Amino acid sequence: MNLPMRLAEIARVSPGQEAIVFDNQRITYAQLDTRVSQLASGLQQLGVKPGDRVLTALGNCPEMVIAYYAIIRMKGVVVPVSPQYTINELGVIVKDCLPAAVITCPQLQGTFSMINESVKIPRGIVVNSCSTERDTFYTLEQVSSKGTDAFPEIRYSREDIAEILYTAGTSGKPKGAMLTNYNLYSNALTFSQLCRMGPADRALLTAPAYHAGGQTCVMNNAIVAGATLVIQEGWKGAAELLKIIDEERITFFFGTPTMYKYILNFPDLDQYNTASLRIALTGAASTPADLYEAFYAKMKLHLTEGYGLSETSPVVSINFISESGKKGSIGKPIPGVEVKIFDYEDREVPPGQVGEIVVRGPNIMKGYFNREEETRWVLRNGWFHTGDLAYMDQEGYLYIVDRKKDLIIRGGVNINPKEVEEVLYEHPGVFEVAVVGVPDALMGEEILAFIMPREGRQLEEDELKEFCRGKLAKYKIPRYYRFVDNLPKTSSGKLMRKELQNWLNNGK
Repeated sequence: MNLPMRLAEIARVSPGQEAIVFDNQRITYAQLDTRVSQLASGLQQLGVKPGDRVLTALGNCPEMVIAYYAIIRMKGVVVPVSPQYTINELGVIVKDCLPAAVITCPQLQGTFSMINESVKIPRGIVVNSCSTERDTFYTLEQVSSKGTDAFPEIRYSREDIAEILYTAGTSGKPKGAMLTNYNLYSNALTFSQLCRMGPADRALLTAPAYHAGGQTCVMNNAIVAGATLVIQEGWKGAAELLKIIDEERITFFFGTPTMYKYILNFPDLDQYNTASLRIALTGAASTPADLYEAFYAKMKLHLTEGYGLSETSPVVSINFISESGKKGSIGKPIPGVEVKIFDYEDREVPPGQVGEIVVRGPNIMKGYFNREEETRWVLRNGWFHTGDLAYMDQEGYLYIVDRKKDLIIRGGVNINPKEVEEVLYEHPGVFEVAVVGVPDALMGEEILAFIMPREGRQLEEDELKEFCRGKLAKYKIPRYYRFVDNLPKTSSGKLMRKELQNWLNNGK
């Protein structure tokens, strides 16, 4: 069994069940399955072969769901990326994975056309709607119209790579986590069963579907359960979100701590009926202790916290606080997944002692695409090493303490400081730069850049922000800047990031 097979099964059993709601569109499971088959066979007609990678740069929309399932159905490998990425960011990923085709939105048509000039996309660029027709461009409708309503039976292996998810790499370059059919299906099914999802549920997709959390915890969770997936294009503020929850009788929502803060601070919260909500899931960033109490006080519903990574498909653990009462914990491992806490020599530590979270189970990626050495290191001794520091209590509940990685988590999105530093280094007035995360009451963390200007140069914050535009996605551009005469380094010249944090703590 894999995700498209499960979709086909639901379509046979409950063809008239509402599968997707988006704006004024309402799509049944029979219609969704047909559209997936049409696109899958249309991609084959385009020349995409089993094992070929197809990159999708789409926001939250029915086409994203259809493309995701169609690519896997025809045994391709889906590579979802953010449509907010700049040409630089997209170019790095295209050069790394060499997709046979791209499915994207009209806004990125010109961007991929330029990329195609240096890195050939052999089977062309498919746009979910476009006004011009050229040899290298097709509309999604054109491709689907060449397909058939019923996709032929095909043999799938659970070990076939179905998706490559790019995640922030420690080198500053993104790394592609290769996820198999079994990784994706088993994780979605187990999570859905833990949440007791069924056809009566209505899951709201606001978190981006090109990220692991939105994919598994909302999109795939709803579809394996035969539930209804209500799609919101993205976060448009608390008012719009509450309106959808009220009108569509949403039962399941996944949001970052930042989203829940906006909801709680919304002055007209009481005007919306949110009684249908039975699970309010959060993750992707640490949840402040006071958020649990505040949310329950206003919503009469406990937040549910989860933990996962792109490399783990992504769910590792979940904490139903209404059952455990353990606020601040990321919960216990989900069934079938093992978690231990190791020291720096990969020895298990006793309960209560801090170490690195290591994981093994059916959700662990096959490895990083084109990165054998990094794969061997992160999967050493049969365990996936997360880079997150935590401890486990006597009852098996996990508590995150810190990250070994230098990642900044802003509003639930991982940002690698080295990627930001590399862009700032391109500015002719910057001699040295160091980027760190600083606490922020709303976003969890914001980005601060320590800048050492070149001798004789005067730099301004607005100048640097403008320089970053077009080179970094908007959310990666530092909000704060601090101009310094030097940066703390070891005797070997290595930047001491922890010392920068000390500078901030001491008000330097």
